[in-house]
Amino acid sequence: MKILVWDVPTRIFHWLFAAAFALAWLTSDSDSWLNVHVFAGYLMLGLLGFRLIWGFIGGRYARFASFLYNWKEGLAYLFQVLTGTANRHIGHNPAGSWAVYLLLTLGLLAGLSGMVTLGGQEGQGPLAPWVPYWAGEAFKEVHEALASIMLGVVVLHIAGVALESWRHHENLPRAMVTGLKEGTPDASTPSRRLVSALLLIVSVGAGTVGYFSGTPITGGEHEAGHKISRSIDPRETPLRITETPYWIGKHRDIGAAVWQQPQVGSRANCVACHQDAEKNAFVPARLPRA
Repeated sequence: MKILVWDVPTRIFHWLFAAAFALAWLTSDSDSWLNVHVFAGYLMLGLLGFRLIWGFIGGRYARFASFLYNWKEGLAYLFQVLTGTANRHIGHNPAGSWAVYLLLTLGLLAGLSGMVTLGGQEGQGPLAPWVPYWAGEAFKEVHEALASIMLGVVVLHIAGVALESWRHHENLPRAMVTGLKEGTPDASTPSRRLVSALLLIVSVGAGTVGYFSGTPITGGEHEAGHKISRSIDPRETPLRITETPYWIGKHRDIGAAVWQQPQVGSRANCVACHQDAEKNAFVPARLPRA
């Protein structure tokens, strides 16, 4: 018979967290989408805060106590999967539990390193007053590495879900939508936790409205002068803006062919790409076509 396994807040967290990570990944390479990228990061951190609490007070299979498997048990379960001897689990299996632990940890570290990067490189966010430019530059590499590792874990997690669905003849993604799986009544989760789910939705909605109704976080348009100054070592005096760490960091991915185009001609020709540069508004660049 069908029984309730995943309570509503757990399911909402699962899909919102997946969507937030996907949004953060897809908007990671463009200053034009920095505001959305930062929102996705804050959403991930907020959801992680909820999940840590829910791991102690949530439904039966959402609690950490229900999937406290050590790494040896996780590896043993993977071996059983490969040999076709793995038992079906109503909640998280030993290998899946470690995917959960890794995703929660990597998401937290990626979010925090992103805040350090934002504060140091862009001079924005809650950590901006305390993070120097060089720290933001260093943590950017850490942030990108953590995100890449997290993507790898997500891919393995999806592969594991697909394999488990095939092995045990049940649709696990659908179960995370409906909350229902085959089982006996004594194995069910007692409550859907609808009030907690409503509070979670309201909190996410209020946070979203509050974020986008405030001052947008940008990739350095109107505050370019301030950010350039932040990036300069007090012991150095660059002769050109194009020699400053902030400028170099923002333009490092532009190929030599762009600078050699007749309509550009020089790295100092800002208006060739930033059409509002004369107004000191360096909107995201539109690179000239070759």
